Amino acid sequence: MDLIKVILAEGDSWTAGDILDPEIQEDLKGNVNSILNDDYRLPRVWPFKLACKLGKKVVNNAVAGSSNDGIVRRTIDGTLELLKTYDASEIYVIIGLTSPERKDFYHKKDNDYGWDVLYPLDSAELTEERKLFKRVYSSIYWNKEEYISRYLQSVFLLHQFLQCHGIHHTFFNAFYQDSDGSFGLDLHKSIERLQAKSSESYLRHLKLNNLIDRYKYIVRDFFALTSFKSYIDKFGKDVYDGLHPNEEGHEVWAEYLYQYFTKKATKSLHDMINLARLDKPTEAILDHYKDIPEIKYVDQRGFEMIRPLFSHTNINGTMKIWPQALDEHKEGDSFMYCVMLHHDEALCGRQLRKLPLHVIKGLKNDTCKLVLDGSLEGKPAYKFFEEIYVRTTNMELNRKNIFYVTNNLYAEEQHEEFKSNNLHYTDFINVISYMYNVGDIQRLKDPTSCLYSEAHLPEYIDIEEEIEFKKENLDRVKYFLKVNRTGRPERNLFMLFVNARDLYDKFKISFPDYANEEFDEWTRDNFAHLINEDNINDLKAKTPFDIDESDKTNHGAPGTEPGTFNADLPFHPKHYRDTFISIVFCAFPFDNACHLHSSTFNPMYCGHAILQFGPKGSLAELRRRGFKTFSQWWDESYDDIDSDWGRFDALCQIVLELSLRSKEQMLEMYIEMKDTLQYNSDLIYNYDIHNNLTNKIMYNDRDTSATI
Repeated sequence: MDLIKVILAEGDSWTAGDILDPEIQEDLKGNVNSILNDDYRLPRVWPFKLACKLGKKVVNNAVAGSSNDGIVRRTIDGTLELLKTYDASEIYVIIGLTSPERKDFYHKKDNDYGWDVLYPLDSAELTEERKLFKRVYSSIYWNKEEYISRYLQSVFLLHQFLQCHGIHHTFFNAFYQDSDGSFGLDLHKSIERLQAKSSESYLRHLKLNNLIDRYKYIVRDFFALTSFKSYIDKFGKDVYDGLHPNEEGHEVWAEYLYQYFTKKATKSLHDMINLARLDKPTEAILDHYKDIPEIKYVDQRGFEMIRPLFSHTNINGTMKIWPQALDEHKEGDSFMYCVMLHHDEALCGRQLRKLPLHVIKGLKNDTCKLVLDGSLEGKPAYKFFEEIYVRTTNMELNRKNIFYVTNNLYAEEQHEEFKSNNLHYTDFINVISYMYNVGDIQRLKDPTSCLYSEAHLPEYIDIEEEIEFKKENLDRVKYFLKVNRTGRPERNLFMLFVNARDLYDKFKISFPDYANEEFDEWTRDNFAHLINEDNINDLKAKTPFDIDESDKTNHGAPGTEPGTFNADLPFHPKHYRDTFISIVFCAFPFDNACHLHSSTFNPMYCGHAILQFGPKGSLAELRRRGFKTFSQWWDESYDDIDSDWGRFDALCQIVLELSLRSKEQMLEMYIEMKDTLQYNSDLIYNYDIHNNLTNKIMYNDRDTSATI
C-alpha cells in the first residue's frame, strides 16, 4: 500500500453511513444522502476513519439504500474519474457489497425520473403505478436464481474491470439478509448451498456453474475474511443504532480493515520443528527431544507411541496465512509461528525452550506471534497455565504475542480464574476456545479427505430429504447410532449396558474391542449388574462390531493407512440416514473441561439429535454457543448432575425409555424435531472460522500507532 494515494469506497448505507446531523435533522426529512448531511456524516463512517489511519485521501461515493447494481455503476464511473488524476497504482478500491436481492429499475414519466431500488422486504414509498410494478415483480421475478446470478455477475464485472485497469481492490459483504428477512446466513455459503442443492443440468441451464467456481477464486483472494455485520455483532448493541452501525461500529470496522491491510502479508514461518509429523517423528526430531522421555508413552490399547512436543499444524492455512521457509525469512520481519501441541500440554508449557531460537528471539523483540495449537485436545488448562506463565517469566518472553488455541470450551473461563488467582502476573497470553471440529466439517466434505469412497460428509443437509428417506426405509432404520472407536471406561460400560439389555436390534454400532477396564470400587458396586464376568465375556465374544468396510480394515497398530488403527477415520454418512439419534461420548467426560469433537458435531451436521455423555454442563455449553438441544423430547436435566456416573446412568435410562417406542413413534418424534435439526445443521454449515479464530489472532490488535 505504500504507493496508494487515494481510496475509493463504495457500498450502501453501511459504507455511506446512516447517520443524520441532529442540527438539521428536521430539514433533512430522513434523507441520509443529502449533500447537506455530508460534512456531518462522512467523517463518522469507516472510509474516512480507515483513510486517516492509513494516511490516505478518501473518496466515499456510497449511497444509503443502494443495490449492487448501483454500486457497479458508481464504481466504474468513480474509478474512471479518478484515473484522470491518479495513476492506477495510486488508487485502492474498497467495496462493501450489499444484499443481492435489491434490484435497480430506472423510472421515467413526465418530469419524474430516477433509479428505484426495489427490494420486496423494503417499505419505501412509491407511486401507485410503481407499487403495482413492485408487486408484480416480487411475485414473478424475485427469486434466488435471479438475484444470485446478478450478484455473481456484479462481482465478476467489478473484479475484471478493476483488474484490467491494474487497480488494487478488496470486496467485503456488508451484511446478508435472506429472502425471509433473516440476517443469520453467510452469503458465500448460501451460494455454495445453491450450487450443492441444484442439479448439474439446472446449473447449466442457469449458466452458473463456471461463474460460481470463478467467484470462489475471487472470494479467496479479493474478499476480506468476514462481513461487516458478522464482525461487529460480537461487540453487542453498543455499536448499533437500530439496524445500522453507529459511529463506534464504523470505528470498529475501520480498525479491523486497518489491521487486515497492514498484517495480511504476514507469513507463517516453517522449519524442522513445526514441520515434524505428529505420528512419525524423524530421527532428527527424536534427537531434538532426547532429554524429554515423556514423549514416549503407551496408548490405551497397549501400543507404544512417540509424539514430538511440537509438530506440524495447518492452522495457518485455515487462517489463510501462507507459509514461508526459514531460509527465506528476512531478519527483523514480523512472522507467525504455529505448532501442534503434544497431548500433555503442561509438558509443552514446561519445555518452551525446545522451540527454535528464532521464535524465542521473535517473542522477545515483538516480531513473532506464536500459535500453540491444542485444538485436537481439550483437557483442563490449569496445569498448562501454571507452566507457561512460569516459563515465559523466566525466559522474558512477550506473552501478549502467544496464542493458545484449545478445544476445551471452558478454557477461556479457566484462564480468567487463573488470572484472578495469580494477581502478580500483569501481562497475559491469549486463550481461544475454538470449536475445531465444527470448522473441520468443511474438510470432511471434501472427497479427497477420505480413504473410502463416499465417506465424505454431504455438502448440505436438507432435513426434509432425511425425513423422506426415513419414511421410505423405516423397516431398516435403527433407533441409535454409537460410533466412538476409541475404548474408554464409560464407552465400554455403555457397551456392557447394551449387551446386558440386548438392545442390539436398536443400534448401529462401531466398537473394535473391549479393553479390560479397572473400574473403581464405587463403579463396580453401582453397576454390578453390568460389570460381571458373564456379561464381559459375552460382549468380548461378539467383538469387533464393524459398521462398514472402513471398520473392517481399521484394526492393528496406530496409523492412518488401511490395516492400521485410526481412531479419527470418518464414517460413511449413510449411517446417519439409517438411524435417528447419535449416542455421543465426549472425550473427557470426567474432567473439568468441555472437549466437544466430531462425535458431537458430525451427527448434528448430518441431521441427528444427540444424547450426549459429557462433563457437567456440556449441553448448556452447546446452547451457549448457539445450538439447540433436545429437552422438548427427553429430560436433559441429567446435564446438571454433579456425579459423573450419575449422568451416565441417567443417559442409559433415556436410552431404555426411547427403545420401548415403536419405529413409527420414533419417526413422528424425528419429524417434530425438523426445525431444530435444520437449525443446528445450518449453524454448522455457516460457521464463521475467521471470526472465531483468524480475527482473534491476526486482526484484533488495537494498536493504531503502527504505520504502513
